[in-house]
Amino acid sequence: MKKNQYVVFGLGRFGWSITKALYEYGAEVLAVDIDEELVNDISPYCTHSVCTDATDARNLEQLGINNMDVAIVCVASNVESSIFITLMCKQLGIPKVISKASDDRHKLVLERIGADEVIIPEEAMGERLAAMLAKPNMVEVMTLADKFRIVEILTPKRWQNKTLIELNLRNNERVNIILIKRGEEIITSPAGDCKLLEDDLLVVAGAIDDIKKLSSKATKAVTDVFAGKL
Repeated sequence: MKKNQYVVFGLGRFGWSITKALYEYGAEVLAVDIDEELVNDISPYCTHSVCTDATDARNLEQLGINNMDVAIVCVASNVESSIFITLMCKQLGIPKVISKASDDRHKLVLERIGADEVIIPEEAMGERLAAMLAKPNMVEVMTLADKFRIVEILTPKRWQNKTLIELNLRNNERVNIILIKRGEEIITSPAGDCKLLEDDLLVVAGAIDDIKKLSSKATKAVTDVFAGKL
């Protein structure tokens, strides 16, 4: 069975978390950033990492991104770069392009040039808050492909006060925790000795079928919603 292939542009907090989660799930992930230090740091958590200027069309063509199934453009802070990379990904024939926008005007432009999905962090947080109040079991953050989903849940009772090593979620539940929101603190790429607390908000990635199974285990009453951005 062919693995899905992803390319992630921009290795900020959002891009880093997505890259690591996809790789741990078994996908082939190419991580791209112009910052050599970030590229070197992410290398153990992806299939390939490349330091290059993605705003140069020749560099993108040399990367062979036309073979990718999904592109995730996480460079919202640089609007011009975000627009160019998104446009090039569509022109090179990538089936699904997901881009991060800084505001509504940026989002509108990205949609006009063909982005399949556009995310504004503040807007997405507001939508998730509303969904959590209406449907507290689980909130979908993003669907990256037909079979892969990222959701937010409050720590299930069975997981509370246990470390990730003890829970062994990748083998027992076939999911990965890629980020933990704990009050004002955001823990990215949590280590194995990280203990899950009752009010932790967990960002969990996995196959749709495995994610659905978590719904019955998720804490039903939302006691708090933590501010923050992916």
